[in-house]
Amino acid sequence: MLGKHPYVFFTQNGNQIGKAILLKKESDDHYELYANLKCLSFEANFGNDLNAKPFCFDIFKLLLTEEFYN
Repeated sequence: MLGKHPYVFFTQNGNQIGKAILLKKESDDHYELYANLKCLSFEANFGNDLNAKPFCFDIFKLLLTEEFYN
């Protein structure tokens, strides 16, 4: 991972969904949340209190391959 740009990825119930998105300073790409919810809800865990609510996804076991950078 050293020398690579930071990235973001999403999980659902402890499983990674989709590919990682590179976060480049020089990029003009903007990613905005779009959600069309009808009687649904979602919850985000940003790791503010990992003792009370730990992540379901074990980030330390994640092995990124080059396909996530394409």
